[in-house]
Amino acid sequence: MANSRDRSALRQLLDVVVSRHLSGNTHATINAAFAELAMPEIPKEEGSLRERIERSYAQVSDNDLPHVAQRILARGSLTAATRNGIQDLLWAESSPPAIPKRVRRELARALDLADMARHEARFMKLLERFWVLDREESLADLLLPSNNRPPGLRQHIQQHVFRNPEDWSTEDLFERLGAFEAGDARFARFLASAVSADVLLDEPAQRHLVAQINEQIRSAGVELRETGADGGYPRFTLVSTRLADNRRPKNVIFASLTKPDIRFLSAVDNDIEIVGDPGNVLVYDREITGDGIRWRDLQT
Repeated sequence: MANSRDRSALRQLLDVVVSRHLSGNTHATINAAFAELAMPEIPKEEGSLRERIERSYAQVSDNDLPHVAQRILARGSLTAATRNGIQDLLWAESSPPAIPKRVRRELARALDLADMARHEARFMKLLERFWVLDREESLADLLLPSNNRPPGLRQHIQQHVFRNPEDWSTEDLFERLGAFEAGDARFARFLASAVSADVLLDEPAQRHLVAQINEQIRSAGVELRETGADGGYPRFTLVSTRLADNRRPKNVIFASLTKPDIRFLSAVDNDIEIVGDPGNVLVYDREITGDGIRWRDLQT
């Protein structure tokens, strides 16, 4: 990450989080706590505990700020809203491919929610990773009996997605999650995680959902592409199809009895047509994963 990036929004957000996170320390433990967050140590004689925290944080350079943020995220003690705010600022720096709201809504209308929410516990865990499911209770809420407190999104999902699965469509769920308004990086990671082996325990189910998603999002120049394996299951990543480095090899000719007669339909996209007898030419046209093509793949 370059030093020239404007990280003022991240610094402002972390200021409160860091102070709250470190406030429980003493003069004797604060330097160790600084080290855990990759922050510089401040000698005891340089001020009160609060002043030491402020001085240490002020000395964190913009270039090192994401490291502090990552360590705070790794501790997992933040509210979902604060966690998401930090993540969105970090993820936006990777310049994720844009997925317009119209494409997201058309995708939601095309997806069967039952294909995504096959396993309740796993699907809820997925939603917890990316969205805010529980409302922050006010003092007035705490004074009410627990059975009189207004339900949060988590309870609504359990009611309308699992107990009464005909209540909500995928579009209904996405609307309530805030998926249509979310940053591109969050939406992309959510889609990739929704088709992972952590959520779907069946490879055909993974590939079925990936095909459905890709049919809708390719118009935006993105697709879920198989980039590796996870415990024997395929792993998919959302990538841009408009970047040269991300273009999928479409034709790999690796054997021919005679010199093949090839016609280029598009030199930019590597679209070719084999003229003559295609039976004399061996072409590898299967999915190419992040592992590349191995000799046994060609043999098969």
